[in-house]
Amino acid sequence: MKNTVTIKGLDDVASVLNNIAPREARNLARSTVHASAGVIRDDAKRFMPIDTGTMKAATKSKRRNVKDNILRSDVLVTAAAFYWRFREYGQGPDMREDAMFMKALALFRQDIDRIFTEQFGKKLEARLARLRKS
Repeated sequence: MKNTVTIKGLDDVASVLNNIAPREARNLARSTVHASAGVIRDDAKRFMPIDTGTMKAATKSKRRNVKDNILRSDVLVTAAAFYWRFREYGQGPDMREDAMFMKALALFRQDIDRIFTEQFGKKLEARLARLRKS
């Protein structure tokens, strides 16, 4: 006799993961949050002004440790492009404000449910494919 599980919708997925595989659920949630930060990173890069490419290359998403059960990934610009703040807030000599991170965050907030659902689906599908191979 074969055991089967029928899943319909995200609530069922969450219930199955929390009851059967809580560790997998935590890992999938962390991956989903990090992938969503990657969406913000990619949008910010798209809004960046054309420059030597240093700022785009220096923009990264970084997964942070879980603290107080809060999953976190940050989008940051490394020291190689210290001038990003001047471009973001218009504090440089030309007083030009690009606001690439604010624009990316505004886009993310408009579609947050769709982005999380899409990223979760991709991560779950990839994990199930890896499990099938092993």
